[in-house]
Amino acid sequence: ENLMPPDRPSSIANRLASLLKEMGITQGYLASEIGSTQAAVSQWCTGKKVPSPESIDAILECLDVRREWLVEGTGPVRDVNPEAEREQYSEHAFWGFRSAPDDGGRDFGNANVWSFDPTIEAFIREVLQNALDAALPGGGAVAVRFRLIELSGQDLLDYQHALKWEELQRHLEQSTRNKQKLGALIRDGLDVLDESKKLVLLVVEDSGTTGLVGPETGDGKFAALCRNNLDSNKEDAPTKGGAFGLGKGVLWRASRFATVLFCSNLAHPDDQGNQGLRLIGRCDLPWHEIESNPFAGPGWFGQTNDTAGPAAVSFWNNTTLASDLYLARDGAGSGTSVCVVGFHDPSSDDQKSARELASEIEKAAAGHFFPAMTNGALDVRVETYSGRREYVNNRPATSVEVAVQQHQPEFHQALQALQEGVFADELKSPGDVVCQRVPLKVPARKVPPKHDGLEHDAVLLLRYASEQLDGTLLNRLAMYRGPGMVVMEQHLSGICLGSRPFHALLLCGSAATTHSQPADLAAEEFLRTAEPPSHNQWAATPDLKAKYKRGCVSALKSFLADVKDLLRNIVKPTSRDLGDGPNALRELFRLGPEPLTVTRERPRIVDQSGSVVDDQWHVEAKVRLKPVDRELMVSPAVLFVGETGGGRPVKWKELEGVTNCAAEGFELRIPPRIREFAFRGVTNSTSHPVPASESSVVVDIRKVIKVTGGNA
Repeated sequence: ENLMPPDRPSSIANRLASLLKEMGITQGYLASEIGSTQAAVSQWCTGKKVPSPESIDAILECLDVRREWLVEGTGPVRDVNPEAEREQYSEHAFWGFRSAPDDGGRDFGNANVWSFDPTIEAFIREVLQNALDAALPGGGAVAVRFRLIELSGQDLLDYQHALKWEELQRHLEQSTRNKQKLGALIRDGLDVLDESKKLVLLVVEDSGTTGLVGPETGDGKFAALCRNNLDSNKEDAPTKGGAFGLGKGVLWRASRFATVLFCSNLAHPDDQGNQGLRLIGRCDLPWHEIESNPFAGPGWFGQTNDTAGPAAVSFWNNTTLASDLYLARDGAGSGTSVCVVGFHDPSSDDQKSARELASEIEKAAAGHFFPAMTNGALDVRVETYSGRREYVNNRPATSVEVAVQQHQPEFHQALQALQEGVFADELKSPGDVVCQRVPLKVPARKVPPKHDGLEHDAVLLLRYASEQLDGTLLNRLAMYRGPGMVVMEQHLSGICLGSRPFHALLLCGSAATTHSQPADLAAEEFLRTAEPPSHNQWAATPDLKAKYKRGCVSALKSFLADVKDLLRNIVKPTSRDLGDGPNALRELFRLGPEPLTVTRERPRIVDQSGSVVDDQWHVEAKVRLKPVDRELMVSPAVLFVGETGGGRPVKWKELEGVTNCAAEGFELRIPPRIREFAFRGVTNSTSHPVPASESSVVVDIRKVIKVTGGNA
């Protein structure tokens, strides 16, 4: 037998000791059955020694367990006997609801579930972010499979039997009687189930992750997700997504019955040697009463606990229970499967089919996580199943691997250019990608980990887009940091007059480099602290002001302003496109032969700016011209610019002189000997060829006429 250091207990020891306790077998009894001594068994159970191969064979035969489980900690404890396992969980599984507090207080629901917009997009953002946060160190890509399963008929009845639905339904029904918001939603879910006789499950299975490690209560990933509120439990916090512990609320919000199940294979055994198929469920209800017995709200689906603590604790290694609840993890490795019972889109009144929901999940995953997918950190598949037969045979009715190239081709191409290091000096033609650095001055941090002010270089990628695209897809800026989830996305159609169409990416923190330095990690933490619970912007959060020295808000605002300034400088028209305007524009405005009174000294536009407000372009321009001894009448114009360099003029709604000119109708009167004038105006939306927010414009001077005797 092999000696082991006393401070490194064997995993075999944990599993053997746990199994003997579970079976009610003493060390002495095992020793007598296998021809060994109680002292030897004690050393095996404490990890001081490892059983010899002969002793292991004897243990396997005596206890009827699988070698892979005892030696390697993989797979079920014993060869699966569905009838025996089903009998076991039928006898021991139950719903245990928390009793109401003795002081008579009542909570009418978990406020966490109302912290987010109840949309498919918000659901996908939180679920995939949590999966990425649980990635195994150096373990490669995290794989996530979304499985939408429609149950009806006998499949539905069998599922309800496994879930102890009759027990759960009593609590669901009673929770609807308090007339609170959550109770009304659950009442609607029960009515829909009763009318349709159908139930939709969404199973989110991740692999390449740690699984729900940790004890039943207290600290750890398991307790943070399944027991505690406002517990994010994120290790290596700066590179993680969440910081509030609120995101998990989307799971219960997406369930018609506020009920979610979990089944997890752990990356390493727990203190009792358990590692496979850790299964538990949680139902988040408001305060309710059953037969005059008050309940605080939440309840858990599990097995009876024989020690102090929660009434219901995790099942372990019951393959049949996991399969009956559609949570089997055959070949999925370490990670977690989450089942949302009665999944629906809570933001919609429509009863969407599984395929419609799958399509929305696919689109949302690509839209918010294309950075993580492009860099190889995340793989996503979406499947639909019609009943148990397709599920058991692993033959989905539909199966789609989410492809960034299909959903976000422009951003994907920009990131490929970054990976290959192939850039253009400037945006000359569609497809060109420009790369620039944008400094972020990270303020000094007041709380651990403290640091002085640091400067981080974020990366701005700009891709020249084709105007053939739908206008809503153009001129977008997406910003993200290390986890690879888009935090902010802005539409910047009005960033400047005559701008080239573009797609832009801002990579910050760890996302901006392959070898993170202290400044990069500091930027990661700084921006993470600037995210609200929904993680959809960088703003002046209370945490930001509490953790960073004075000036932190200004530093963030200056950084975001610098990003836009740099972007504007890259996409603005070149100098040859200003002044007299492109030849195509001058030809466009020639209305027959020019009258002799038209001056040949054309004014030159030296500055122009504008923005879109209420679907109207508000523009302002400064014009220089050669001074003359007479008054001039100038006709300014705004043109919606096309890809060819030509443009379509639109009508003015308002025109106003700012300096050295006066508006007369939609023309400007310029006094004699003026070298420079400025004006502003508002376009008439009824004359726009496309919505203003989807356009780029340029200001030009249509014609200039010398005034004789005060009249044109």
